[in-house]
Amino acid sequence: MDASGNEEQPTMDPSENEEQPSSGFEDVKVHVPRHGSFSVFDIEAMTFNTVDEAESFYAAYSVAVGFGIRKSDKGESNGLIRRREWVCNKEGTRKATKSLEQGESSRYARRETRTLCGAKLRIGYSEATKVYVVKAFIPQHNHMLATSNQILFIRTNRHVGEESLALTNTMTRVSIRPCHAYEYMVEQSGGYRRVGFTVKDLYNKIDQQ
Repeated sequence: MDASGNEEQPTMDPSENEEQPSSGFEDVKVHVPRHGSFSVFDIEAMTFNTVDEAESFYAAYSVAVGFGIRKSDKGESNGLIRRREWVCNKEGTRKATKSLEQGESSRYARRETRTLCGAKLRIGYSEATKVYVVKAFIPQHNHMLATSNQILFIRTNRHVGEESLALTNTMTRVSIRPCHAYEYMVEQSGGYRRVGFTVKDLYNKIDQQ
């Protein structure tokens, strides 16, 4: 907390990140909020009724472990998704911009943040059981994992819900600025790490209306 007694917003600390080793979690159970505790073998044996159910689980798992996810491979036929894969957000490498492809340099070029990480979850539809089964689950990461203080900053783990947006719009109509509405939601949720998004995310969501 600061001198006024208010909770300070969390900040990224690179040195703190370097102290967190990546782990495959082969011999331990990971507690996934709203789902339970799972070992690698538990996850490999899981089934899901829908693709959305699988994505919800893997998103919650990624928050518990400390990484972000991206949608990857997808197979569909006759209107049914037959396979779906999600990967760590550090999978692969970022595509070069047109200017960099042409050999131009930029002092503002973004640094490469992807590390060819191989962590992923892939599911496939079973005709026999009519559910989605886990076809591949790779828990190992080749990079440092985010700490509890850094989870908020992973883009795929941040989401401005419709209720939060509606509350902000209501407060804005009575001359309360969005940044103050955000601070109110932080207080109501119990802190910056629990509100689920940053104030910049909130402003971006407002602009998208």
